[in-house]
Amino acid sequence: MPTIRLGVPSDHPHMRPIEEAADSLFHAAGVELGQTGAGPADDAPYAEGLRAGRVLIAEDDAGEPVGFLYLESLDDHPHIEELAVHPRAQRQGLGAALLRACYALCRDRGARALSLSTFSHLPWNAPFYAREGFVVVPEAAWTPGMLALRAHEARLGLRLAERVLMIRSL
Repeated sequence: MPTIRLGVPSDHPHMRPIEEAADSLFHAAGVELGQTGAGPADDAPYAEGLRAGRVLIAEDDAGEPVGFLYLESLDDHPHIEELAVHPRAQRQGLGAALLRACYALCRDRGARALSLSTFSHLPWNAPFYAREGFVVVPEAAWTPGMLALRAHEARLGLRLAERVLMIRSL
């Protein structure tokens, strides 16, 4: 049975390979993830997130990290910046387990909502989150933080027509 735990700074080297392996599925589906310029300097948010207790780690039965959920803040609530599961560990409920652990963590910290931005047309993105209780936020209801996030995604080169902002009550 996989384990979900709050990450610690020493987990930092394990996150990038999980992210890169998971991203390969997007590339195979013809999705451009934008120009993030990922490199060693881009690991700083992971390290900070781990120090601040905003990263959940999924481990396989051998204790090897195979997935993570990375939280940031958006407006007045937590925001899932990234949820990634290594392809060799997918379709085993790890994404849902990471989400359930995230709900509990966020509720324990007093949050009443959780948001994310994701691709609308990929079955492992918006449809997955919809099954988990997330709903699409209509553009007319976007907050200042959501508008800033959408502008950031545009600067990264993401195809905004393929993305939705979603939120879930906790």
